[in-house]
Amino acid sequence: MHFVVSDGIQRSILILRLSSMKKLFGLLSILLLVAGAKAQFNLGFKHLDQIAVVHGPDTLNFPWAGGLNNPQFSSLDVNIDGLNDFYAFERDGEVTRIFLRDANGGFSADMTSHKLLPKLDGSFVLFRDYDGDGKKDIFSSGYNNFGFDVHRNISDTSLKFDLIKQSLTYSRLGASSLYFTVPSNDLPAISDFDGDGDLDVLVQGQVDLTPFVLLYIENQSMDLYGTADSLKYRLVNPCWGHVREYISQTGWTEFVCDTGRAANQRLRHGGTTLTSLDLNNDGIVDLLTGDSYNPYLRSLVNVMDNVDAEIDLTLSDTTFPVYNQPAILPNIPAAYIEDVDGDGINDMLVAPNQLTDGATSFFDTSITKEVDWYYRNTGSNLNPNFELESAGFFSGEMIDVGARSFPAMVDLNGDQLLDLILGNEGYTVYGGTAPASLTFYENVGDSTNAIYKLQDENFANLKTYGYGYIHPTFGDLDDDGDNDMVIGTDQGILHLFRNDGTSQSPLYVLDEANYAGIDYDLSTHPFLFDLNLDGLLDLIVGDYYGRFHYHENAGTPEEHDFSMNATLFKMGNVQTFQTFGGESSVYFTRQLDSIGTNLYILQSNADGTILVYGPISDYTLDL
Repeated sequence: MHFVVSDGIQRSILILRLSSMKKLFGLLSILLLVAGAKAQFNLGFKHLDQIAVVHGPDTLNFPWAGGLNNPQFSSLDVNIDGLNDFYAFERDGEVTRIFLRDANGGFSADMTSHKLLPKLDGSFVLFRDYDGDGKKDIFSSGYNNFGFDVHRNISDTSLKFDLIKQSLTYSRLGASSLYFTVPSNDLPAISDFDGDGDLDVLVQGQVDLTPFVLLYIENQSMDLYGTADSLKYRLVNPCWGHVREYISQTGWTEFVCDTGRAANQRLRHGGTTLTSLDLNNDGIVDLLTGDSYNPYLRSLVNVMDNVDAEIDLTLSDTTFPVYNQPAILPNIPAAYIEDVDGDGINDMLVAPNQLTDGATSFFDTSITKEVDWYYRNTGSNLNPNFELESAGFFSGEMIDVGARSFPAMVDLNGDQLLDLILGNEGYTVYGGTAPASLTFYENVGDSTNAIYKLQDENFANLKTYGYGYIHPTFGDLDDDGDNDMVIGTDQGILHLFRNDGTSQSPLYVLDEANYAGIDYDLSTHPFLFDLNLDGLLDLIVGDYYGRFHYHENAGTPEEHDFSMNATLFKMGNVQTFQTFGGESSVYFTRQLDSIGTNLYILQSNADGTILVYGPISDYTLDL
């Protein structure tokens, strides 16, 4: 077979930002592909959220919303209906999740309004009303986390933003100005500390010119101009609270402020989240903080003044809220004080801020399931009492198989309905990573209305093999009427699992490890498909470098035969590592147009892009 991607074969690109999210999103995603010269390539897919998914007795509210790993939450009126919706900046992949509030207080996932927002990336995104017009503006990290970028909310009948400050700086008395610097796992506190109507900032000092304590940077807008909209910042207190992080362990310690000396940048371990609020109704701003190597929130109680603060560490709650259920969210938890239930009193959402280092056993990882804990405030805004209502308030309503997802559709019980199998990279746990597994959702609907019910989170008991990830593909390789399974792994090899059960009740047994000797070094993503139309399932294997390779089945219906060497190595000369991050996972089909014989290839990549090649009709077969 000769296969070349030529100018006559159109390629369209859709950036979904799904793979780096490590969640299920691409299965039923928006897929709007720009048509080329040929009319038959007018593909048009839209996101579907009507397909029900059932976990136990519960039907998930937004199963296809894509999952969450490290969300940063802000409330925002997205659809300009007077109700506060929720925006989540998902750090893992730098993508947006939006949840619209309805009149009854419920939420639905909005998969289109993110288009109304500017491109936002970096270490943080927080919505705060800096100009006092009642519309929340955007504070986000600047380029390479230097400075803040600020977008003003100029919405009228629809959501609109205008970039008004880029790489925001602050001045210092008798010294040069500095960028606001927020390292990748930090989160600043942005609120009106001094009560004058403009937004001040509390961050950790990060450069050699400032010690690694809390820096109170005051907005001078009201003082200078009598309005809140100028974003004129000055360092007022270079040692707010008289505390600093421990150097070699988690937590805080008293610090005798000596701001005249430079600090050694190596003396600080990374990762601190800061959230400001009054915890005890004394009119003084306190803090909730998250820290490296620690799953707990800690309160820092201020006993002095909002500007000239003094933290009394003897009053700290090191497992906040100790009076209820402490939040346990590895790693570097962050608190978001927002009105979740719409009663006018600010509640608390807690989520891990440190990015997960997937497929490793490193200690400093974040959990990857039920990552948002909702605490209802049964007290008041000035004297809060946070009570845990839900672990996984948003994330628990989605399909979430931990780190990454590799979906396959196959009829596993012979009822002529396609079931859903999801491979993954395991569920990250604090201090390590759990083995990869397969999750089985049975289609319990009918031919016109699918309903997916969770049946098994360790399908075929593949956890026992300890694979780093599992990417499954299914097909009948021995002509016995049931589906066998080939899986790709992080080791660059394949494994064959023979179905020793039936088409109604499968039983998968490892038949051949290192299947056919096929080895592509770092990762493999297999797909079974009859490419040469000889009635036998061939094998296409995507790899780490963004290539995909064709292995022809030279056997018989009863006896498959694949060579360790590709029949076509690097099909079409495609390699996406430099442009789209590689990790090629492919889907071949002849069912995307009305002709029914044209071949189309969909290739997903590590950065979330999906490339579509086709229609391909002018290749020749060497039989």
